[in-house]
Amino acid sequence: MKTASILSILLIGCVAISSSMPRRAKREAYDLPDGINLLLNADLRSTFTCQGDGYYADVDNNCQIFHVCSGYEEGSPRQWSFACGNQTIFNQLTFTCSYPEEAVPCDKAPDFFYLNGNVQKGDPEVPFLEDQDVQNAAPLIPGYNEVDSRNADSARPNRG
Repeated sequence: MKTASILSILLIGCVAISSSMPRRAKREAYDLPDGINLLLNADLRSTFTCQGDGYYADVDNNCQIFHVCSGYEEGSPRQWSFACGNQTIFNQLTFTCSYPEEAVPCDKAPDFFYLNGNVQKGDPEVPFLEDQDVQNAAPLIPGYNEVDSRNADSARPNRG
């Protein structure tokens, strides 16, 4: 009987302690894998704050980190952080990780944050990128003309 009383008290104590601990209601921002500093080749800078729903390059981390922000419209903002693969950066024009020579330069990424508005429209008939968006980015992307000319050559049929 004495043992049962002691076990009951211990069980109640454990439940009380666990219920008083803070719970994670959402995934914390910058919850990245161990060793992220090796990929970044620098210390992680956790200075980014979401500006609204969408996908955002983290300029302070050389765009090797990007964030998905959601819930701002509903008043319950959340932020998830992701790392691009080795030797790639987040391309704010396409919302993908790309090689730097095929992406909008990191320091120009904020100039393209407005593209998140196209995603938020939710209408499948609304194009994600307009011709003007691509024209604005083209002079900034080092490999844009190279990729364009390679694609044009490969699209031509071989005639023998």
